[in-house]
This record gives sequence, structure tokens and C-alpha cells, in this order.
Amino acid sequence: MNWWKAVLGFGLCVSMTACRAPLRSPEGSADANGVPSASRDAGNPSEDALMWVTVPASDSRLQYTGRLYRSGAGVVFSHPGVTIRARFRGDAVRMRLNDAGAGGDATTNYFDVSIDGGPPTPLAVRSSQPLYTLATGLAVGSHTLEIVKRTETSVGHSEFVALEVHGQLEDPPPRPGLRMEMVGDSITCGYGSEVSLIPDSPSWMAPVFTSKNENPRLSYGWLTARSLGAELVTVCYSGHGVYRNLDMSTSELLPALYELAVPGHPVAWDFARYSPDVIVINAGTNDAFAGSGTAGFLPDETAFKTEYRRFLARLRALHPSARIVCTLGSMTDGYKQQEQNGAVTSVHVGEWITELVAERNRAGDARVYRHLMAVQLPEVDGVGEDWHPSASTHQKMAEALTRFLRETVLR
Repeated sequence: MNWWKAVLGFGLCVSMTACRAPLRSPEGSADANGVPSASRDAGNPSEDALMWVTVPASDSRLQYTGRLYRSGAGVVFSHPGVTIRARFRGDAVRMRLNDAGAGGDATTNYFDVSIDGGPPTPLAVRSSQPLYTLATGLAVGSHTLEIVKRTETSVGHSEFVALEVHGQLEDPPPRPGLRMEMVGDSITCGYGSEVSLIPDSPSWMAPVFTSKNENPRLSYGWLTARSLGAELVTVCYSGHGVYRNLDMSTSELLPALYELAVPGHPVAWDFARYSPDVIVINAGTNDAFAGSGTAGFLPDETAFKTEYRRFLARLRALHPSARIVCTLGSMTDGYKQQEQNGAVTSVHVGEWITELVAERNRAGDARVYRHLMAVQLPEVDGVGEDWHPSASTHQKMAEALTRFLRETVLR
């Protein structure tokens, strides 16, 4: 085993259908369906005719992707990758947002904002600021807007309240046909992926987590979905595992978090709202890495298999036709050993996952697959914060996973 395999990281790891609020036309009138008269004009509205229109979060023309729930003021979400898309005719757009991030290097929420498919611009938000300008000075005409939450639950949840459009809202762009769901820990979240450094020794100290460097757009899941033209939902939380978390706690394990719309909020996710075609589970890294300095240094095979087996059964019950892909990595392949009094004992979480997939297959479930993910090469591709995969490693992970999905799962 290379020296870098033994290094442990810190923190490992809808569309809302509602009533359409009537928009105001420049004259303040709307037809019986709530559509402003200006929207029936085939030509572009002149800049002088534009006015600010508030579009509440409940408007059915706002397109959501990801886990969220409706609150009194808007919609609440926390997972990285939650996306809001809209199409509008006008020249400027703003966002109203209530944010719960505490601020500082580790607890400031960030979003990516893209206009007309252009390069995303990072946006830092704060609890004391309710209104954010997303674009201004655009050519008057039809534009698409995409807002993506970059940061994860540990940074803080957000409540999207409304868009304010200088013009008028239009129907959203079409959704992709293929639906994918990525379930995992910090690796799936894109933890530290904006950083890439080559470690020079086993004792090298990697930079610690900062929320500005977490970017799900650079993660293997996002890149895989983009290659396949799929819509992606991520359910991930740093430091959380299948039967134990990195800190050895056993609350808010990944199978339990999967049931919630937003971790830490007592709102169950409505599975009737979204059924994925493909589910990728990248879990077990924290179960393997936990236990440093304790009697539980080595993960327990029975406990791990029991919870992972139960999770697979639950996923199949919720999504009878989904293809479920089980993988592990790239910070470890699941192997871990311990030496005491000259005797070496080892376990292999990755092999346990392989055995569980084979067990499902023997029971007649042919739509469960095992994908073997290569372990990262820090001396070649660098590492991100806390020894997490760099963007280069995520790219390699995505390429391998995309090939596997195309050749084995989606054929």
C-alpha cells in the first residue's frame, strides 16, 4: 500500500408544482389566466416598458432540481447541487433569499449563477442580506437563469423566497430525459475540489475545509451526469457513513438522511415527487476511516453489511425499476489493517460491498451493479482540502463511471 493511502481526511465524507401567481404587466393588468398582457406581445418589450415583477418561489414556472420542501416563505434546501432554473424576458434579475449560514471561512454558503449557459459566477450569501442582484444590463430579450447551491448541509441551509425579474417570467427550459441520483459523503459533495496540491510527504498537512472551495460542479457525479445528458440530484453529507460516521457517532447516517427532504429538518422527502432511473451509492469511506485511536479502529463487518443490506432493500422498495450502482472511493478502496502485538488484522469494506451486490443478484435483483473505483493518486493528480479528490481526480472518476454506466448499466 502506498503511503498516501493511509492518510485520513477530515470531514469525509422538483419541480415544485404550485399556483402560478399572476404577473403584473406594465399597465398592471392580466388576463383571466393570470398572464400579463405584455407576455402576449410577439416582439421584445422595450426597455422603457419593463418593470420589476416579483415571482414567488411557489410559481410553477420556476424549475427545481434536488431535495427541498416548501416553507411559509419559500422553499428550503441544503444539499449541494440543488438547482433553480428560470427563463425570463427582460434585462435584469434579482433573488430574494433567507440564508442560515453563520459566515466565516467554513460556514458561508456559496451559489453559482449562470446566465444563458455562460460560465458560472460564484455568489457568497449571508444571513443579513435578503436581496442579491444576479444579472443586470442584459440585452432586452429572452434569457435563461441557473442558480446552483455549491455548499453542503454543514455550511447551512437556505430558503429561496422569490425572483425579481425586470421584465416577465416565461416557461422553463425542458428537463433532461435521464434522471440520476448520487448518494454519498464529502467526495460526492465536491469537498475541497477547487484546490489541487501535490503532497510532498506522508506528514504533509493539507489545507482544511473552506466553503468557497466546495464545488459540486467539479465532482465526479456532476461530470458523469453532464456526459450522459442526465438530470442530477445529490444526497450527500461530509463525514457520514452507512453504520457509523467519521466521528464514531451513529445518528444521521446516510440511509436515514436519504429519507429527509433536508438533513436536520423533520420533513420527510416525498418520493413520489422524483424517481431516478439510476442511483449511484458511494458510501463506506467514513465507516472505514472512523475509529482512530479507539477499540473500534477496524469497521465491523456484520454491522456494516446489516445497514448496507437494509439500505439496498429500501432503495429497491422505493424505486422498483431503478438501476442501483454501488461504488467506493476514491480516497480508499476500503482496505484497512491494524497491527497489535506483532499480529496484523485487516478488513476490506470494498469487498463487503461486492459481496452484498452479489447477494442481491443471487436473490434475483439483476439491476444492482458493482463499480470498482480506482484509488486517487495524489502524487500525480494532487489533492484538495483535507486530502479529498482534486478536480483532476474527479474527472478520472467521472470518465470511468460514465464508461461503466454506458457499457454495463444503460445498454
